[in-house]
Parts: sequence; C-alpha cells; structure tokens
Amino acid sequence: MVRALYGSLRRNHSSAGHAGALGAVAPLLLALLLLPGCSSAPKGLGAGVGNASTTAGKGMAGPASTVIISRQALENSPKPWVLSTPDKAIRSYLDWTSYAYRIAQSTVATPTMSSGQEVRVDSYVQLNLQKSRVIDQTLDSLVLGNPSTGSTSTLVPAKEKWTYRYVSIKDVGKTVAGPYSATYETIYTVVQNPKGVWVVDSVSVKAIGEVK
Repeated sequence: MVRALYGSLRRNHSSAGHAGALGAVAPLLLALLLLPGCSSAPKGLGAGVGNASTTAGKGMAGPASTVIISRQALENSPKPWVLSTPDKAIRSYLDWTSYAYRIAQSTVATPTMSSGQEVRVDSYVQLNLQKSRVIDQTLDSLVLGNPSTGSTSTLVPAKEKWTYRYVSIKDVGKTVAGPYSATYETIYTVVQNPKGVWVVDSVSVKAIGEVK
C-alpha cells in the first residue's frame, strides 16, 4: 500500500512543459512507503488530502520514496462522483482516476470502482512512482456506445482521446516526457456494488496507434 505523510510547505517552484503546466506553486512534501502489488493500467487512461497521514491503495514493494506534489494539483479535484447510472459512473471513474494518478494517491478514486479494479489502478500509480514520475492526463473526448446489460454487469463500449504528460515527483511541475496524445477503444464492465451504486469493475483497452 501507499502511506502518505503530508509534510511542511516548501518554497515556490516554477514548472516546465506544455501549455497545461502548473505554474509557480507551493509544493507539498509527501513521504510514500511502497508495499506489495501487481500489474499496471494502460498509459494515458484513467484506467483519473489534508494535513493528516493517510493510507492509500495496494502497491508494489519498495523503499520509502519522497514525492513532491504541487498544491495546485492537490486542490484541483474533480466534481463529486455520480454513480446513479453506468454512463455517469464511467465518467466519474475517469475523472477521479485521473486525479488519483496526478497526486499518486489511488484511494481518492476507490468509491468509483470495484476492489479488483482498485488494485489495477494503484499498481499503475506504483509503476510510475518507481520511475520517479506521475502522469498528468486530460480526457479530450469520450463517446459512449450502447450498453449491453447482463444479469450481473453492464458492458459499455467507448472511444476516448487523451493528452498526457509525465511529471517529475522530485521537481514540482517539471515535465519529464510529453505531452503526448492517445486514442483508445474501450469496453467498461460496470457493476452495482453492495451499496446499490454503479462502479467500474474492469476495462478492456485497445490502443489506436502508438502509446508512449
């Protein structure tokens, strides 16, 4: 799992990168302890905090790592999730996993997904941390197809376009790769959890073209 301890504010840094750069912001220092986990999520796919310590997700084994996340990234959270229909649940899932990837904390998105999908999402967070980076991604377009409803789940096809960049966890806001763009054909498996709300259980992904 990832254990985040929120430390003191450090001096302002200037960001580098494309037009979506974070600008001069006051970063927060997070000490992250990485523990066991497995596979990663597709690159560029959302497949999007306070002053007390929190525990987030299930992760990969490894040494403690220092991660610097800008205040702006932390405060720029999505609108509250809406899980009343499969379509709305997918959109909330993409918004909140993108945010989770950006701040390296998978638990902020867990209400939008099943426990199995939570493991996969957190594993991608851990994979990026092992490479001393986080992913900052933006959903440019999402077209949802006609759902197919089964006895225990609903399948929703989609086509999505993303832009994304990889951001350093050591130098706040610094772009270390990108920006890139990617297009995917996806199929979301959405289920109702014990609370009766819709959550994403898994995502089948086909990349259209190259993904970096």
